[in-house]
Amino acid sequence: MDPSAVITQVQRDEEALSTFPPPTVATKAPKPRKRGLLHSLLCCWRRRPHGGLGRHTNSDQIDQGAHDAQQHNHVGGNSGQADGSNKLSLLSTPRPADQGKICLVIDLDETLVHSSFKPVSNPDFVVPVEIEGSVHQVYVLKRPYVDEFLEKVGSLYECVLFTASLSKYADPVADLLDKWGVFRGRLFRESCAFYRGNYVKDLNRLGRDVHRVVIIDNSPASYMFHPDNAMPVVSWFDDMTDTELRDLIPFFEKMATSQDVCGALRQYQQQQQQQQQQQQQQQPQQQQPQQQQQPIQTAPTTQKPNGATPPQYF
Repeated sequence: MDPSAVITQVQRDEEALSTFPPPTVATKAPKPRKRGLLHSLLCCWRRRPHGGLGRHTNSDQIDQGAHDAQQHNHVGGNSGQADGSNKLSLLSTPRPADQGKICLVIDLDETLVHSSFKPVSNPDFVVPVEIEGSVHQVYVLKRPYVDEFLEKVGSLYECVLFTASLSKYADPVADLLDKWGVFRGRLFRESCAFYRGNYVKDLNRLGRDVHRVVIIDNSPASYMFHPDNAMPVVSWFDDMTDTELRDLIPFFEKMATSQDVCGALRQYQQQQQQQQQQQQQQQPQQQQPQQQQQPIQTAPTTQKPNGATPPQYF
């Protein structure tokens, strides 16, 4: 197999600057280039030469993709029903201890960890992955507070790992990452729908009431079928000062008892947008006094004016 087809991950230069709201950036087809080995193990959802959504997918594209997917589901797709009644469900029956709990679908790469084939300083894990008879070492960094996050949500939700990477890489990483047996199930690339050049996680196929499912993921294309069920997170690479997972714990503690999952997610994201707007408005006000304290210039200065294709299931 092509070695560049095992891991699905977002590249650092393809990361959006803001999570709320989705960025509106024009996309361009990339120049043909050789794909790296890590690229296929961790599979990225950037734009492909023959179409598809890119990493900088704007909100209109996401909305259109979600609309097209919903149309497909309504006209006889095999993605199951909202109440989870699907004979071909990806998940088995919930454990007795998880009955009545919200199902939390958790992404792996750039959400919980970042992996690289290049050696990094102080990796948390080094995972050997065999590709076409050759063993490659994958160096894995854990996102700050990932342990605290998993331990907390594992006690409150029915947690499922869902990654677009292949199991030969993701399974051993999950073994090392999940100290508490948080993941009741693990789903990999073959469980995704291939739609418009992207691996999409179709929540309807889980076998759970979709109104009681939440997905946390750094890639909007991954949840384009169910954007209202998503908790977006910023892609993480190596910033050890990142606190996003820690900051999300209070919200997930509160939402665990919510009867309106989509409403709780919508309210949280609206609050995040309002906070960002307030911060942006405060920045000019904070800078203005500093400008007034600058010494008066004695010499005068001159200032210049300034179609919708049905998803494929594996």
